[in-house]
Amino acid sequence: MDDIDRRILEALREDASATNAAIGGLVALTEAAVRRRIARLRADGTILRYTIVTTPLGPEGVVLVRCRPGRTAEILRYVQARASETFETSGEFDLGAVFERPTMEAFNRELDALRSLPGVVSTVTLIRLTRSVRPPTGPRAAERPGIRELSGH
Repeated sequence: MDDIDRRILEALREDASATNAAIGGLVALTEAAVRRRIARLRADGTILRYTIVTTPLGPEGVVLVRCRPGRTAEILRYVQARASETFETSGEFDLGAVFERPTMEAFNRELDALRSLPGVVSTVTLIRLTRSVRPPTGPRAAERPGIRELSGH
């Protein structure tokens, strides 16, 4: 990965709907060259997916999980099937996950199911109250209003 790839990724992080031509204008490449680079970044696993950022559609939170030794991989697989994002951590907790459910009752049911798994020692849940998103600065920033603050509830 070179500096041009990094600039392409920054543009896509800013606006995943930016055209290859618009990105090419930012990095001084043709549309076809940008398209080839993006295809390579997808193939090598650098680009995992394209998505949008919205206000939460229900309660959303980060759940940190402490696992018994030897059980982290199994618990991680369970969580990956149910969370929008998962990550392994260092320190006091072994993994984290972002969960969003339509109601607080559904969120609590998900937590109860996770906590009842063999190998889960403890959890800490952080419910998101607000979300700040950096204002757009990419190739199409002047064309649209920016997402500045998205409130949770």
